[in-house]
Amino acid sequence: MKFNTILKLAIGFALSIYLTISVVASPVVRQGGGANAAAIQAIVDQFRADLGGANNGVGGSFTTGRREINWDGVPDNASEPNNFPVDFFNVNSPRGVIFNSIEDATGAGLNQFAVSSTTASGVPVRFGNINANYTNNFTTFSAQRLFIARNTHILEVNFVIPGTNIPATVSGFGLVFTDVDSATGGNRSLIRVYDRNGRQLSAASAPVADNGLSFVGISFNAGERIARVVIESGNAALSSTNNDGVNGVDVVAMDDFIYGEPRASQYHPSDFDGDGTADRTMFRPSTGQWFVLQSGSNTLTGTTFGANGDVPIEGDFDGDSRSDFAIWRPSTGQWIFNNSSNNSNTFVQLGAVGDKPVPGDYDKDGKTDPAVWRASNTGWYYLESSNNYNTFNVIGYGVSGDIPVQGSSQ
Repeated sequence: MKFNTILKLAIGFALSIYLTISVVASPVVRQGGGANAAAIQAIVDQFRADLGGANNGVGGSFTTGRREINWDGVPDNASEPNNFPVDFFNVNSPRGVIFNSIEDATGAGLNQFAVSSTTASGVPVRFGNINANYTNNFTTFSAQRLFIARNTHILEVNFVIPGTNIPATVSGFGLVFTDVDSATGGNRSLIRVYDRNGRQLSAASAPVADNGLSFVGISFNAGERIARVVIESGNAALSSTNNDGVNGVDVVAMDDFIYGEPRASQYHPSDFDGDGTADRTMFRPSTGQWFVLQSGSNTLTGTTFGANGDVPIEGDFDGDSRSDFAIWRPSTGQWIFNNSSNNSNTFVQLGAVGDKPVPGDYDKDGKTDPAVWRASNTGWYYLESSNNYNTFNVIGYGVSGDIPVQGSSQ
């Protein structure tokens, strides 16, 4: 039996590599302000277009598009003067967001949120029940309700697959602020966006619009994904004693939240739609067709990729946390991946007739590596995606008659 015999070699034995070029994503920032909803409508609609079509309704999960929260459908029992549940938009109305308050709030006042009342409820609108001045300070983008974090002016938004506890990321996030001042507040209404590793990706401030509306949104066309958003709304929490514009106080409320469709932040095997759950998938060798029953939306999708004699491969070869259509062609030893991140193809040469494909993430970079197991010498052969497939590894492991677990269905 051979164990831990590892040889790192330069690419050899006529290994030919044809690689796609990765694109480094830059943030797309949309900002605008004005006296009323009409003044920012165009910039809001531009941000919506950046993210894609609206996924109306609640629940489910989709590969593209956006979600929106305008607060107006929140029932009275979750609105002022009652606290708004932190997970309302994941439990009561599943849209994949969970809120947390940070900094100022402590103890019993931690993680309390509020949605303003409607005229019909009899409670003063636009947080006039907290401070009578707020009804006149604030306006709405979509009438009638607004949103705040109690006891603090800083909160965070975390994303999950709607209706689940599966951590998720989004392609962009934006929101509408109301009554952003500069002379008193120092323009402290802004958003910061972070990736799943805690790295800040970008930040942007909301334009000044005293007694009006401001919009700020950040999105990424490719590559980067947002796992967490920190929102600063003004420089003080709403309270009976915090009067806007007095002694440097800037109190700010929020209206519509607009964000990309949440997708699982980590890869789950056979997950083609990115909802963190395996999809039932079939490959038809006679026609090269793939059929995927997407668990997120219960819809049937697929593509034509490969040919008779090819072996379908399971894996996330481009690192976007979704399964890619991929095949290994024993007759030529060629691997072909259709990258779900940009629909491009990558070609890699590894293996020969008689080998067994055993793909997996062997170099810990979050991407599936091409690999084969050769029964004749019980050797594992794999290429490292972290090094652009320029490092070839051979590991002697197992004995004759063993069956590798990876790819055992093949």
